[in-house]
Amino acid sequence: MTADLARALRDELGLGESPPAMTLPGDSDGVPAGSLLPPRERFSGMPAPTHCFGYVDARAPRPFELRAAIMSGGSALRRSLGLGTLLYAVPLRVAVSGRAALGAPRGTRAVPFEGDAAVASRLNEDFDLVQQATTLAPTQAGPDSNHRWAVERLLSIEPHAQGGVLFVRTLHRANPTGWTLGAPAVLELAARVETALG
Repeated sequence: MTADLARALRDELGLGESPPAMTLPGDSDGVPAGSLLPPRERFSGMPAPTHCFGYVDARAPRPFELRAAIMSGGSALRRSLGLGTLLYAVPLRVAVSGRAALGAPRGTRAVPFEGDAAVASRLNEDFDLVQQATTLAPTQAGPDSNHRWAVERLLSIEPHAQGGVLFVRTLHRANPTGWTLGAPAVLELAARVETALG
């Protein structure tokens, strides 16, 4: 399934070849040494156990990392695997003085960034950026209203030794041929954040 992730990113981003990818054990921290991504979190109420993690370290069209939780499930007759949460880390080309993150969800409305006053203020000046960020960081998923599961929202801009890093926890979208990973939207948001903070 990790190879499928890499191929999906290749197709979504129009790359000539799939980015490097690896599979990490489900009982691991979900990150290789030197990754920008934080260790995996353990949520309660998940619909299925984590089978493993797919990890992608892409260099084009700009550097970013992706960790996808691959969940196991099924019945006594048939075992199946499915995608859980996706966590992106995108290095930014601008310095960041402190952490700013989207606030707690308030229905479907866009919510402003909170945290470092200078960073949050500049991000909140661009209402379209805030709306785009809110759309990228849903907190619920499921095939219908009777089968839902939730995760804590995470969309933050944080300081790093080489500049800022954008972290986005998002969910895949199903389509007729499988699913999409939202990578173009995440990278577009990163560019927009750089413009706002530049």
